[in-house]
Amino acid sequence: MKPKKITVEASPDHPDVLDVRDAMQQVMDYFDLLTDRGQSDVVWNLVSASTNSPFTAEGVPVDLRTNAPAYGQVQEYVAVIERGFARLKGGEPLDVDFPAEKREVAKRILKRNLNGIGRTVIDLGDDAIYEIVPQQAERSLAALNGEDDEEYDYLFSTFARKEFGAIEGRIIDLSTDYNEPSIKLKEHRSGREIQCRISDLAREEIENSLTAGDVWTHRRARVRGIINYDPSGKIVRVYDGRIAFIETKGTKISDLRDPHFTGGLPAYEYIDRLRENELG
Repeated sequence: MKPKKITVEASPDHPDVLDVRDAMQQVMDYFDLLTDRGQSDVVWNLVSASTNSPFTAEGVPVDLRTNAPAYGQVQEYVAVIERGFARLKGGEPLDVDFPAEKREVAKRILKRNLNGIGRTVIDLGDDAIYEIVPQQAERSLAALNGEDDEEYDYLFSTFARKEFGAIEGRIIDLSTDYNEPSIKLKEHRSGREIQCRISDLAREEIENSLTAGDVWTHRRARVRGIINYDPSGKIVRVYDGRIAFIETKGTKISDLRDPHFTGGLPAYEYIDRLRENELG
């Protein structure tokens, strides 16, 4: 076993911009996956990191009690994680050996490749790698979620194109979409109802609100995420969305009233002059 390495690259849409948070969180989640929580004395020691593009980090397991490398102690656990990644790479679901508490961590790594990160390369051992680009991330997420081929086709393959952006509208429903928290938004421009899956960042807040829909329903909101379009250019759905509410300020009649609007003229005279185009 040798040191483990992860490489993170920016999205092709913005090849010179790699969000610091995305890059750091991707690295932290990767080494979190390799950390057996049952071995509290073993940590992954950062031995090298490149801030140039692409961003690369390399770590080795160390036993804090002896400050010595701990490859032997982590080898079996790391092998389980790498077998899981190899299955996801092939579009297969994780097996029962993959730690249940690490499934959400794996999801986060994959989802970042749909929102901000263009490419992640993970060492699988024996000179094998797991290269995650958006299309691979979608396939792996489908496998990770246990989605069958019909759902995968529904969610991904019918899209003509997709891009990162935002839509605005009014929330008309809170629900789940294939067991994932989501909202249904009536889009402002088209009036169409768009299903929006919610990102992990918004998940907890919306899950807490699912039993109190009146708090969210009918509020104006902006959802930013991966917008998927059909061949005709219509928005089909939003994936991995983040929600920002649009606050509207109520207007009173007194706010609209202007006693000096007619310049001192009676209303009927002002209207007559307006009709005759006598007002400057």
